[in-house]
Amino acid sequence: MSDTEKRLESNGSFELDDTQERVFDAEMDQKVWRKLDMYLLPVVAMFYLLSFLDRTNIANARVAGFQKDLGITNHQYSIALTVTYVPYIAAELPSNLLLKAVGPNKMLPTMLTLWGVVTALQGIVKTYSGLLVARFFLGLLEGGVFPGLVLYLSYFYPRYKMNLRICAFFSSASLSGAFSGILAYGIIQMSGVGNRPGWSWIFILEGVFTVAFGLASYFLLPRSVEAARFLTQKEKEYVVAVLREDSAHQEEERFTWREVGEAFKLPQVWFMGFVFFLSGVIVFSLA
Repeated sequence: MSDTEKRLESNGSFELDDTQERVFDAEMDQKVWRKLDMYLLPVVAMFYLLSFLDRTNIANARVAGFQKDLGITNHQYSIALTVTYVPYIAAELPSNLLLKAVGPNKMLPTMLTLWGVVTALQGIVKTYSGLLVARFFLGLLEGGVFPGLVLYLSYFYPRYKMNLRICAFFSSASLSGAFSGILAYGIIQMSGVGNRPGWSWIFILEGVFTVAFGLASYFLLPRSVEAARFLTQKEKEYVVAVLREDSAHQEEERFTWREVGEAFKLPQVWFMGFVFFLSGVIVFSLA
């Protein structure tokens, strides 16, 4: 039994009969995926948007005098940025394993809430060492967001429908870059409120919003197809049938470190890594 099938059977009330074949219903098919897209994708996109926004808002804070007020050099500023991405990269694999064990519907909101707290705390740092600590934990908490969102979507979409959905929420990073500067400009006008500089309010307000959305997302993210209240019982059964059919030819998934090593030998992995690297160069340079 594949990992997907185990998830489906653990949903509860759905009985999966091996002898039953799903009858394709064009109207139902269109309606179900449209419902899932309208409910899940905006929430998932907001997760990724906030991840990008909270990771890059330090650039707007720098323009507002953050670097000068802390008395740090350009080299120290660059080190602070690098410190973010070391734990970010290192956390991706272990966080993905933890996500599968705990469940993305619980862990993703927890990660979002915690990194929102860290973002807000950057607004009150007074030393370079404090900044480094904050950036380290920000990267550590955000490292699992992308693989976690992909895993979460796989609970609701078959493999052949995943690519478009991943592209949809991934594009929210560019949306963040488009309005983050305007948002920061407005927040900077609060300079002097509470005897705090404008850059401090950038971190605090954006962090508080992230915390608020993180807490709300505990209720916004259904744990499974069965728990999706916006779907009727018939629609739930249809989605489960599609997912089961999609996973019928998959072998049982068991994690081994040997498979991790084998993945690094695949040229496709290195090619996609290079493509993702080039994408990051463009997106983050604009940010």
